[in-house]
Amino acid sequence: METVIENKGLIENKALYEEIMQKAKRIGETAELGALEADNNSTISQCVADIIREEEIHRLILPKEFGYPQLDWRTFVDMVSTVGYYNLSASWLTYFFSAHNSWVCYYPKHIRDEVINQGGFVADVFAPVGKVEPVEGGYVVSGEYHFVSGINFCDWVGVGAIMQFEDNDKPERVGILLKVSDLELIKNWDPLGLRGTGSNTLIVNEVFVKPDAILRFSKIIEKSQPPYEDFDQDYLYYNTPFYPGFYVGFAAMAVGGAERVVEEFEKHTAGRVRFTGVNEKDSPTSQRVLAKLKIEMLSAKALLTEYITMMETDKGGPYEGAKYKAIRAEIIDKCTQIGVKALLTLGGHALLKGHPVELFTRDLIAIGTHITSLYEDGMLGYGRHLFGVNTNIQG
Repeated sequence: METVIENKGLIENKALYEEIMQKAKRIGETAELGALEADNNSTISQCVADIIREEEIHRLILPKEFGYPQLDWRTFVDMVSTVGYYNLSASWLTYFFSAHNSWVCYYPKHIRDEVINQGGFVADVFAPVGKVEPVEGGYVVSGEYHFVSGINFCDWVGVGAIMQFEDNDKPERVGILLKVSDLELIKNWDPLGLRGTGSNTLIVNEVFVKPDAILRFSKIIEKSQPPYEDFDQDYLYYNTPFYPGFYVGFAAMAVGGAERVVEEFEKHTAGRVRFTGVNEKDSPTSQRVLAKLKIEMLSAKALLTEYITMMETDKGGPYEGAKYKAIRAEIIDKCTQIGVKALLTLGGHALLKGHPVELFTRDLIAIGTHITSLYEDGMLGYGRHLFGVNTNIQG
């Protein structure tokens, strides 16, 4: 296997890297062509979902025993960023349909193998709002779950709840694996940005599950490896703190989207003529803004590389979860501000519905509102951590 180190980080297999970037470009370009339709319909098209499946993107970070080319972190991150350069809703789902198999790999093998071999996309919404009641042979689960991204195309979903176990004196947050066919889907997704993600609502009404369908996140926090023996020692998620690895895609897609905004700003500024007849590219204002956007872009990329380096260094032992969260929040905030600054500087024509800067800025703002991206939370948590306060932030 060819291993190369470039300015952008460690790439284990350069030929595979180039192949994956072409797959990402195909997904992104197709999604970009249907961006306005996806925005209006509040979901990507079936065509885009089919390409993600056809290119086997949801297989790329499975353990190698399944026969697919498990990616390194740099390749995975750049794949998500590449799709994000063309369309952030498609990038969001490309990332999720890949990453969601990771927590499936912590289930007992018979469950893991059933889900993976069935081949369906997996969604999740782990907000612990579910109600779990013990019954003979297992549990009955009920709850109303919002923001279930990509659920329109998924066969499986993980939902969250709080449960008490005999070996722990405190209640725990858990994930519960369900078949989407057993649930009610309400198509009510109508947000400011990331409209193409189709993040609709699920109703779980007294669905029976066996005990082995319950995933205890506390066990993953304690140990990055799964509870069974004979697991893939090289698997990506078994060799890094789980939560930083699970959340890295949010920063990755933001970088891709912000890079597109900078290019659009430069292009539209170069072709813009004021009422006075002055070419905007000759304006000191736009010249300074472009310089600032470029520097912020470099800074965001450098922070993302640092994040990847940390994941490659932390091998499942003690790690600074608050630092990961702060870096990710800083990256996403920089990218969001790139969008806002570009939009405000370009003026009214960039505000028109469907203008690339308008669309990407709305999507970047939406990424920044995700619970794992909130800037003030990230900075406060890291500051408390630096002063020795136990924040219990997992990444």
